[in-house]
Amino acid sequence: MSLDMGQTMEEVRQWLNSSKSKGMALGLPNTKQALDRLNLKFDNTHIFHVAGSNGKGTTCAILAASVQLSGHSAVLFSSPHVSRIEERIRIDGIPIASDLLDSALAEVKQISEEVPVIDLTFFEITYLCAMVTASSHNVDVLILETGLGGRLDATRTAPADTCIITSISAEHTDILGSDICKIAQEKVAIARPGVKVIIRDPEDEDIKAAMREECQAAGNIELGEIPLPAQPIFVEIPQMLTTRQEAAILVDQTLKRTGMDTSTVWQAKNSIRWPARMQFIPAAKTGGHEFLLDGAHNPSGMARIMPEVANMIESYKIQAWSLVFAASPQQEMDAFIAPLLEYCQKNPPRQIIITAPQGGRYPGIEPQQLMTHFMAIDCDISAVEYPESALSIIEDEEPHDVGLVVSLGSMYLQGNILGLLYLDSDEDLSLLAKR
Repeated sequence: MSLDMGQTMEEVRQWLNSSKSKGMALGLPNTKQALDRLNLKFDNTHIFHVAGSNGKGTTCAILAASVQLSGHSAVLFSSPHVSRIEERIRIDGIPIASDLLDSALAEVKQISEEVPVIDLTFFEITYLCAMVTASSHNVDVLILETGLGGRLDATRTAPADTCIITSISAEHTDILGSDICKIAQEKVAIARPGVKVIIRDPEDEDIKAAMREECQAAGNIELGEIPLPAQPIFVEIPQMLTTRQEAAILVDQTLKRTGMDTSTVWQAKNSIRWPARMQFIPAAKTGGHEFLLDGAHNPSGMARIMPEVANMIESYKIQAWSLVFAASPQQEMDAFIAPLLEYCQKNPPRQIIITAPQGGRYPGIEPQQLMTHFMAIDCDISAVEYPESALSIIEDEEPHDVGLVVSLGSMYLQGNILGLLYLDSDEDLSLLAKR
């Protein structure tokens, strides 16, 4: 298929894939220079920028679905993708069409190759493609999820109108440091001068003080911003809420503060299909077994979702479950697995199948190595190299013998399973079902 500017689909996709080898790069100059060259217009678009340690993806999804249900057009940029790259850019809830992504890639590739050449990472390229898409579609709303941190994340180069900070925890400590107050400041540094910043109350006065201090100094001169205090608004969240309930409260408060319709927030919360985030798949979709998928990616995320997982298992019709688990490299693996192991000891699954995610940026942890963490659990444990093999073991057994299949760990594992179950079409990956 031919693209504008004389580039083929194969060329632009190869260029994108080659950028994976560059790894991750925190810093704004390259992205800012590329964005300037693209010369995009957002005069009619309200841009929301979301950062945080946990729950930011769910917050973005509920926000996107809410504005869509209110009749507004929207582009959502999120990461990582679960099944395919097109998920990172959703237009009105639906993953971007491949030809539209290719066209945006061609545009970004062309400006990056102008002299002086701009060396862009995979994340920067996909973010810029989202910006191109939102501008060309002249959407009412653009929602941007940060990749890592906030201050130096590529998405910080966007001219955001409203910022949201979800829950904060000590994560990516090798990059962001181990001081929770400094991590909070890195996140809240997405604050733009004079702009409202809706913050999930961290329930810690030292962290709140650090966030207020950062908001007082909002603005990045390198981005052409004139320093001016931002407007922090702390939102108290009741205890023992689910991730979706907490996200819905943040979205409700955000839309109220921006004068937008809030009547669809709870409908959005109840109806969004957010792949691999506490995603329940009924037997009618799989031809036999029922699945619960979640890609919690850090120790605090695993601790947060395990009560929800436990509730799903214990309210399941036969109160039996099987675990499929895989993980990408973790700096704090023991802390990451601890909440899961604690529950497995309390309520052992029928079986545990350890595997390795396929298609991620980094190779998954070897199943045999990961298996050692689970040896104290009183159940059958096996290790297989590929998710396909794990699924074959499950499918060879009767649903009553397996119970609810709970797949946890790597987000890429969940994408592998969705693909193997043929549940990765545009409709399956759309935020809202067709009306």
